[in-house]
Amino acid sequence: MSPLYYVAVFLHGLCVVNAINFTTVYEWDELDFAWPSGANSSNGQTDQNFNAMDVYFRYMAVFEERLFLSLDMKTGIPATLVWLPTRRTSTAPPKLAPFPSWDLHKKDNCDTIQWAKGLQADTDGRLWVLDNGSSACPSKLWIFDLANNDTTERVHQFPDTVVPHSASKRSLRDVVIDKTPDDFLAYIADTRSGRIVVYSRKTDKSWTVKTTGDRWLSLAISPNREARQSLYLIGIIGSNVLNSVSVSELKNEGGSAAVKFFGEWTESPYRMLIDSADVLYAAFYGQNYLSMWNTSEPFREQHVHEVGRLYASWPFTFALDANDTLWMTQRNVTDAKHNLLKAEVGATSY
Repeated sequence: MSPLYYVAVFLHGLCVVNAINFTTVYEWDELDFAWPSGANSSNGQTDQNFNAMDVYFRYMAVFEERLFLSLDMKTGIPATLVWLPTRRTSTAPPKLAPFPSWDLHKKDNCDTIQWAKGLQADTDGRLWVLDNGSSACPSKLWIFDLANNDTTERVHQFPDTVVPHSASKRSLRDVVIDKTPDDFLAYIADTRSGRIVVYSRKTDKSWTVKTTGDRWLSLAISPNREARQSLYLIGIIGSNVLNSVSVSELKNEGGSAAVKFFGEWTESPYRMLIDSADVLYAAFYGQNYLSMWNTSEPFREQHVHEVGRLYASWPFTFALDANDTLWMTQRNVTDAKHNLLKAEVGATSY
């Protein structure tokens, strides 16, 4: 037989050995919101023109027994930040509940969340929410204290010099959190400018760092191990190149960071994360699988989860919790089904 046959068999064996065994937590035939009393509804429609087909999960975070999801901002979507319980409490799958309340989701009210994007839960029980704003409202970073009745701890409005207040000149996407000995830093991808936005919780200040090359879409940060800590970067739609910058270079306000090439994925990723064991997970546009790479080894992509065709441009989103569990949503556009899955992976969030 051809040598390529044996190579294919070997690689298939690697996929099987490294497969992640997910179990289903919830399955929805159609997603819906837990509407406030008095909202008129009929056949999934409301007076707000809600259409279940327009629910697209984008980013996820998990803390204790709650899972948080950001949604695309589409006509009829009443809130772009929602939560679900991680434990089933009834035979029916749960409805989407706005976080922290309906009152914090009002269109073009700049004191409320306009368009939630990247999400992260830190080790001290805070939920960090990246808000891209709207045509009327500038972008912000919200920090909620989940251990204190979900109170709003901080709302940082980015200065116009850091993130333009003009909606046509910004596109905030992803956020990761770096816990230092005396601070929490947020690193944010602004796809429009191609810069990394940095925010310090200690000083309540933000700044930008220049990078060369692509405009960044997705971020993943390695576990904090001093000098070798890296921020991994994926460029805009269509790019399959994995790069990184040293986290130490991001702490210099107004500075620049050298971009290092690591390898090329087989397809174009839209979402990445790294666990405490240095394993990087990636999901890809329009693809029905997840891949992984152990960042402590030379770059080598391995499939770890694959399903039948999903017909979705963004079929998965995922997050790790503090109990070695990887949580993931899965979307099939053909029949509008959504699943919430989980798997024990033996490692926690970074």
